[in-house]
Amino acid sequence: MKKLGKAVLFCLILTLLLALFNKILMPDTQFRADTKELGSEVDYIFLGTSNVFYCVNPVIIWNEKGYTGYDLSLEQAPLIVSFYQLKEELKKVRTKTVFLDCAAFEYNYGIPSMNQLALDKMPFSRDKLKLIHELGEDDADHHVAAEQTYNKISYLIPLYSFHERWKEIFEGTLKSRYHGKYEHTFAGYVANKDHYVFKKDYRWLPTMEEFGGVYETTITPVNREWFEKIRNLCEAKGVELVLIKTPSKGWLVEMSNSLKAFAKEEGVEYLEMNDENVITALSLDEQNDFCDTSSHFNIYGTEKISRYLAAYMEKKASYTDQRIQGTGINAYWNQLYETYLDYKNSDTE
Repeated sequence: MKKLGKAVLFCLILTLLLALFNKILMPDTQFRADTKELGSEVDYIFLGTSNVFYCVNPVIIWNEKGYTGYDLSLEQAPLIVSFYQLKEELKKVRTKTVFLDCAAFEYNYGIPSMNQLALDKMPFSRDKLKLIHELGEDDADHHVAAEQTYNKISYLIPLYSFHERWKEIFEGTLKSRYHGKYEHTFAGYVANKDHYVFKKDYRWLPTMEEFGGVYETTITPVNREWFEKIRNLCEAKGVELVLIKTPSKGWLVEMSNSLKAFAKEEGVEYLEMNDENVITALSLDEQNDFCDTSSHFNIYGTEKISRYLAAYMEKKASYTDQRIQGTGINAYWNQLYETYLDYKNSDTE
């Protein structure tokens, strides 16, 4: 009996040490929204890839219309990861609408290093184990790879990937390896004041031949499967699902046409923000509104996009302007907006 007790104690201590070292050595990726602060009921959630967290600023939507919500997004997030992220989120938050950015349809199972960032923040659960089991890997062209070249143990135990980071403790760079640039965040939005000017003047919605390269332009079976699961999850929770494609200089006309046909086939609303009429309405400045080569926007471009989205959401007539209610959530969002303005007007990059 004593041996059993010692064995149990040893396993408990080992588990606690693993958890501690995981926490210490795991890269800091705290740009996602803190839903405890935002409350248990919001008007919307924007779901998807980095196109979301660089394009949608919830504090601007709040200031424009008084709607509450946040970005639930990850770099190059495939639909399978978005499904499990959303499933976990809807266990604790009620929302009216999920806006799913269609950049996710460019991937099947995504890139292991990017998926790792999502899994690191997921609490241990049956769903996390299912996601780890079901994840595959994309090849260089974002098709499903014939052979798996990564080890799923790192998804379950991040220490497997990050165990050598202890050296960075002495260099003072331990928490900045991946997302040190994501310091200024607001309800899942990553604020950036950099400027990038495109050297080649790509028109909006170029053809693949004009843009160059080879990209996935059809809806793959993998993405159909996980889209249906996202839609079924939303229907079960009484949540409206809207497809959206935020502005991107790398979004092709073939991709747009595939998504429009797919949305019509599925009977789902689709907002294509790369259409000429929307781009004209946005008045995006290609000299000043981008922050990098990946068609990500800085705060100035994002404000234009977010105001357009706020007006679009107002037409849905299903949200309540909470600025007039004088509640605690009102004070929270007003303070968050003021904090954003302080960053915008500061010299901080």
